[in-house]
Amino acid sequence: MKVEMERLIPLLFALLIITAGCSEPLERGKQVRDFTFIDQNSHSFGKEQVVGTPWIANFVFTNCTTICPTLTSEMAGLQELLKQQGLNVQFVSFSVDPEVDSPEVLKEYIAKFTDDENNWHLLTGYTQQEIEAFAREEFQTFVLKHDSSTQVVHGTNFYLLDREGFIRKEYNFSNESYQKELLADLKQLN
Repeated sequence: MKVEMERLIPLLFALLIITAGCSEPLERGKQVRDFTFIDQNSHSFGKEQVVGTPWIANFVFTNCTTICPTLTSEMAGLQELLKQQGLNVQFVSFSVDPEVDSPEVLKEYIAKFTDDENNWHLLTGYTQQEIEAFAREEFQTFVLKHDSSTQVVHGTNFYLLDREGFIRKEYNFSNESYQKELLADLKQLN
């Protein structure tokens, strides 16, 4: 009996290590409502354009003096990483300053971060009140622009959505392992 137990312990330990690396199943969160806005190419872009494909969303604005350039650079890095992995993913960045961020301004902004706009859409074409409500109601995050400021306070997470527009998970880009975690989660959806 003792000999059998001695053989079993290394086997159990190996099994524990193997299963520890497995991702947990992704829970299905809120389904984002249908929307139609305007992208950086002045084209209508809505949820119907991403149905059938997993997508990653975030919130930024072009004259941000703090975190947005970092967020956009991270999104560009994700775009490149996922392209290298051969994963079909769409990227959607919602402007939180639509009065400033016209399609032309967004087009100029995205060009600083990537030369591949095929699967990345920066959106505008709504009022400040509409994006504040949309962010709060659909992504449970905040967007707030004070009348006396050119800056907008907003959430900085990335959101992974499935083919049907359900939020599956959100990621804090300052977490060093978020890219690896997002990649593993995305592979579950593909």
